[in-house]
Amino acid sequence: KRDEYDDGPQCKDIFSKFILINDLVKSSKIFELSFPIKKDQTEVAFPIYQSTKRDAMFTDDPSCKRLLTVTVQSPNVELGRDRKLLVKMDFSRTLLHFQAVDVTSGKSAQVD
Repeated sequence: KRDEYDDGPQCKDIFSKFILINDLVKSSKIFELSFPIKKDQTEVAFPIYQSTKRDAMFTDDPSCKRLLTVTVQSPNVELGRDRKLLVKMDFSRTLLHFQAVDVTSGKSAQVD
């Protein structure tokens, strides 16, 4: 389970946890994460998953389900992997709000 990047292989399909089952989250909490990209990528898709297990490790675990995908354009390929990409998750609304941002170009995409 790995993907090839310019500086070598990296694990893929990792289930990164923002909130665990039964955790309380302040309504004002906004999570931000940075992600690696390939030097020639012009768009990046960020799939958002949920799991019924606290210890899920990979997104293909039977307990995991893809909720949505946020895709953001990242046109400045001349910067290679030095582009900063963020995913923001906002729990302060009635519905969850997800936003992906290419900080370098200012491009963003969101899903409510």
